[in-house]
Amino acid sequence: MRTILASVGRGGLNRSEDVRLVQEFLNQHIHPPQPGLVVNGVVDSRLLAVLEAFQRRVVQMHRPDGRVEPGSPTFIALASQAEQPAPPHS
Repeated sequence: MRTILASVGRGGLNRSEDVRLVQEFLNQHIHPPQPGLVVNGVVDSRLLAVLEAFQRRVVQMHRPDGRVEPGSPTFIALASQAEQPAPPHS
């Protein structure tokens, strides 16, 4: 399983490689017509909004903090969803 080495998001260390991985994972949860995140390694307001929505909806945080820590419930949920095999195409 791919992982991050440091915190990503609001107040995080935001290493470019870690931010890119979180962006890739979050893109798997974005559905049309909403456009995906640009995977550029930069934390911006859209990344924070998508991350907080994920924390609210999937992690069921009552007060999303817009931050992902290595091994945190948010990261585990992101990574476990990303590890699911894609459904077969008909």
